[in-house]
Amino acid sequence: MNYAEAVRYIGALRRFGMKPGLDRMRRILSKLNQPEDGLCFYHVAGTNGKGSVCAMLAAMLTALGRRTGLYTSPGLGGFNGRIAIDGKPISEEEFAEHVDAVRRAADASDPPTEFEVLTAVALLAFRSAGVERVVWETGLGGRLDATNVVWPHVTGITNVSYDHVDILGPTLVDIAREKAGIVKPGVPVVTACADAAYRVIERTAARLGSRLVSVGRDVQFTAVKAGFQLEGAYRGLHRDAPSVRLGLVGEHQAQNAAVSLAMLEVGEGQLASDDWERAIHSLGSVRWPLRCEVFRLAGRLVVIDGAHNEEGARTLARALHRLGSETGDSGWRMMFAAFADKDVRGMLAHMLPLASEALVMRSPHPRGADTGALAAVAQEIRPDLSIRVMPSIDGAIEEAMKGKGPIVIWGNLYMTELARNTIIALGAEEWQ
Repeated sequence: MNYAEAVRYIGALRRFGMKPGLDRMRRILSKLNQPEDGLCFYHVAGTNGKGSVCAMLAAMLTALGRRTGLYTSPGLGGFNGRIAIDGKPISEEEFAEHVDAVRRAADASDPPTEFEVLTAVALLAFRSAGVERVVWETGLGGRLDATNVVWPHVTGITNVSYDHVDILGPTLVDIAREKAGIVKPGVPVVTACADAAYRVIERTAARLGSRLVSVGRDVQFTAVKAGFQLEGAYRGLHRDAPSVRLGLVGEHQAQNAAVSLAMLEVGEGQLASDDWERAIHSLGSVRWPLRCEVFRLAGRLVVIDGAHNEEGARTLARALHRLGSETGDSGWRMMFAAFADKDVRGMLAHMLPLASEALVMRSPHPRGADTGALAAVAQEIRPDLSIRVMPSIDGAIEEAMKGKGPIVIWGNLYMTELARNTIIALGAEEWQ
């Protein structure tokens, strides 16, 4: 099996959709001789921010000299881009080899999902490479997520907000219970959850005898300067860091940094001073594609963010307001797409007040929302706004570049990845 064949095989599994449950994964892993055994997992769940937490945590572990595997969902640069070792995606050849092994181990009468195959491939890759630490991001929820077949060293739950309510439940308490499903007996858990969601995590940890570390109570990251790169101070479990510079943009990264630093402290114990300084320094070079990325293109400010739920949109709106204040830019020309099952009205309510124009597209995914429906909702929220349906991503970028003012491309990871590829091909450069 070559890479193209592997991609076709995985793509064909999409017709089966999502099938929550762990039995298929367990059967596959049993036939693969339990590739998860012996690996040290930092398992991260949450509605928003878990990708950023994983990126920061992986960077710090790598800086400490640990051979580190990173599994994220979704990733940039193809399926193999979701699986990285010491910051580098596994090769297409290795990816195809492991996909073939998973295909042969799968039960044809109960085919695995796309995500289950990728998860098993990641475990095979990490076992083959002899990684010392695995930063392991959940896909959806936690309790029945395919990643929950492992026994973690540390768990982290970033936050809980409304998303995937048709699967995870209609209330924050319901969603928190699903996220808390990654907590294991006696395994420490770090969380930035608040209010009712926090109480669910707290009760779960107490019931399972797991140490609970709470951001804001046990550890804290205080933002000192929030601009293109946030600067702040960390108060930790074993060590403090009075001056931390993050490579990721937005004030919300303060909370994500606190979760990642606390997970590092819990998992690695009290580090030597030199090791701690190396870990802290590594945070300044962390980049996470499609998460409030800031570019310059032909003298224009372009922000790309895969915010795909209401909380993500609220967070992005705050970041755009601050960026606009610092640069003098205002009136964002917005390119937007979403999945049909998302709270589009809630998302747009946060973002459209910042817009000077909205260009609506269909996400290049079977779950993409109808553009006419998106435009209608947007027009209800902002009757005064120019809202146009665009037939293609490239066409929308071309149109956005004709006008004045900064551009933001947001709402769906599938669309934003393709848009990112286009603007880089056009000469976009990372804002420093």
